[in-house]
Amino acid sequence: MAHVSLIAPSSPSPQEDVDLTKQYLEDLNIRVTVPPDLLGKDLLCAHQDEVRFAHLKNALQDPSVDIVWLLRGGYGLTRLIQDLLKMKRPNKEKLFIGFSDGSVLHVFLNQKWNWPSLHGPGASQLSRAKVGQKTIEATLQFLKEGMRSYSPPVLTPFNNPARKISSLSGSLAGGNLCLLTCSLGTDWQLNSSGKILFLEDIDERGYRVDRMLMHLEQARTFEGVQAIILGDFVRGNEANGTSLIHPVLKRFAENTPLPVFSLPGCGHGDENFPLPFNTPLTFSVAQE
Repeated sequence: MAHVSLIAPSSPSPQEDVDLTKQYLEDLNIRVTVPPDLLGKDLLCAHQDEVRFAHLKNALQDPSVDIVWLLRGGYGLTRLIQDLLKMKRPNKEKLFIGFSDGSVLHVFLNQKWNWPSLHGPGASQLSRAKVGQKTIEATLQFLKEGMRSYSPPVLTPFNNPARKISSLSGSLAGGNLCLLTCSLGTDWQLNSSGKILFLEDIDERGYRVDRMLMHLEQARTFEGVQAIILGDFVRGNEANGTSLIHPVLKRFAENTPLPVFSLPGCGHGDENFPLPFNTPLTFSVAQE
């Protein structure tokens, strides 16, 4: 039986979400550890920095824990990363599951400790069915069998270099575009050289997406990258209700020599299909 440590290092949630998620996982015959003081008072986050870090540290160090699962995203992990960087890598490797603000942990665990991780829904998204059945089934299947039965989703070419490729093999890195941009110039800066870079985001208007992509490009983040996969970029409409995001992404793809692919259903949309990071994968590419 898997042992999950539920963590809330980011934005606050109601206690009801914690209780419901714990019961949901236990009904699946999963052992769940939830700190009794998981939630508390803080200006922006689920609890004060020192408490949230203590929960995270305990989850990563506990030799009985198999999976460290983010309750939800939001904001808060960048406030903890400097303390994380001081930690010694535990002897037992854990599987981290999360996305959005969890991108901070993906970068840290993949690069600093060379651990694999799973870019996928927060635990409360499953318990409240805030993602589609396809995501729920794929995530639970991964919990049971890991990579043994995992089948990567099919990629859609998004520029001419991508159209020349029938399959794509490599390891994924990345996550939320805003958080990855925040990593630049820090001690946990994203290093995507030799990787397939995955990007997604929410509530960012077209000009902001364009600005962040230009920032990554000017910081040479794309140097040595095998390919780029664009997940869902949702909401972020202009004041008149239109969206400039797709044209921005299309222009970016057409102006880069790298193969760029589209992968709907991964990120902040109705589905958030799980993607293993820092793990060798082979993607099939749809033929147009």
